Amino acid sequence: MAKPVSSRIPFAPLSALMSMLARNGGVDSRRLHHLLGMVLRYGLLEPFRIAERLVFDRAIENHTLERDPIFILGHWRSGTSYLQTLLSQDPALTTSTVYRSIFADNFCITEPWLKPVLNVIARVLRLPFSLQRLPLELDIRAEGDVALCSMISPYSYTWGHLFPARFEHWLDHCVLRPGPEVAAGWIAHYDAFIRKLSMASGGRQVVMKSPGDTARLALLLRQYPKARFLYIHRDPVAVFHSNRYLWDVIRGEFSLQNISDSDVDERILTTYQALLGSYLVQRDKVPASQLTEIRYEALRADPLSELRWVYHRLDLGEPPNGLTSFLSFQKCYSTPTYTTPPELETRLRDAWSFSFAEWPDLKKTGIGET
Repeated sequence: MAKPVSSRIPFAPLSALMSMLARNGGVDSRRLHHLLGMVLRYGLLEPFRIAERLVFDRAIENHTLERDPIFILGHWRSGTSYLQTLLSQDPALTTSTVYRSIFADNFCITEPWLKPVLNVIARVLRLPFSLQRLPLELDIRAEGDVALCSMISPYSYTWGHLFPARFEHWLDHCVLRPGPEVAAGWIAHYDAFIRKLSMASGGRQVVMKSPGDTARLALLLRQYPKARFLYIHRDPVAVFHSNRYLWDVIRGEFSLQNISDSDVDERILTTYQALLGSYLVQRDKVPASQLTEIRYEALRADPLSELRWVYHRLDLGEPPNGLTSFLSFQKCYSTPTYTTPPELETRLRDAWSFSFAEWPDLKKTGIGET
């Protein structure tokens, strides 16, 4: 199996990052400050990365998952982060956070002391976490694929957000049509991060959220035959608008290249169709007891009822006694309203007609049940 690029060779991540720049069209001049931030991050924390590899590598490799993970599926901005946050309130479960995804190569050593410092800085400066419209707090839940990118894994689709001019390449290469070598490398890196999260939590069951997993059901099921899969669906029109916002944040705060608004719209249209289309092809291969679907709107309206249904359907045991705390947490998440011109709604309904037909109104039934 392929090993992460983040090896014991000093400054290997910086070297790999420079190679990524050369292969993906470089950085736009107006995005040089984003690149500088990345260089400082890898340069200053390199001693801790090396130390973590020396101290924890063997323990991570030998760590055995007591239970296969729970994978949250759904297109970007379908409510996957909201669902991930709700599930992670369960003390029997663990997941990745902003800190652990950004500092995936050193969090075992740096989290106890660096995270509190960064949280204080974020509060004092009132820094926003624009992706979720929340104040920045490093325990906010985050994507697993971001962690692979932070480890400079060449199998992370998040490179397509950093290099949006090549977004289609990365989505196709890592998610929609990975070759055997890429598939094996990705699952090896993903599994290493999952085991690291489990080990750091004392062996809890891991909840993973990466929208690209929606099209990687077969690969995940092969690696984790007893995994549970939870697909969340949202009104496609709302998904489109929210993805426009997502791309605005990505272009403004993270990406190393710029793309036009029309390019963004085209990427949203084609990605949604490809990702969910792939999910529908693979969905029937998952045992009914291991996959269920819910609607975001229903989860927001009655989170307690929906979560109890999820626990029942996926055989997760009894929901925690503290489920009522989810209600207070829900207030942190705002749901913006959007105005959709008639011509745009017609375009979406034509392009995504399969989605409107497949999920007109999800009920509390299992896949294939009536």
